[in-house]
Amino acid sequence: MQNHNIASYSVSEVSRLIKRLIEDNLGYVKIAGEVTGFKKASSGHCYFSLKDESALISAVCFRGNMNNVSFNVEDGMEVCVTGKVTTYEGRSNYQIIAQKIE
Repeated sequence: MQNHNIASYSVSEVSRLIKRLIEDNLGYVKIAGEVTGFKKASSGHCYFSLKDESALISAVCFRGNMNNVSFNVEDGMEVCVTGKVTTYEGRSNYQIIAQKIE
């Protein structure tokens, strides 16, 4: 294998490129799944994952949006989350930033 034409990137550059690819191609989505690992931080932000039979996606709902949820979110609940899929560049993890939980 010859490496003459292989692009070279820093870790941060690749992380930024992945973030742009995800955000530019997915935009806002609605994801249905089961809540797992629900935690409410002292800031009022909530962190959890959505899962189905074969996958898991991290989710965060910031305090301002959490105030609009009319029920107590708990592990095991089936919900629909509307928001923007993005990445957390510092760890190269993808997640949905929830704007609405139903």
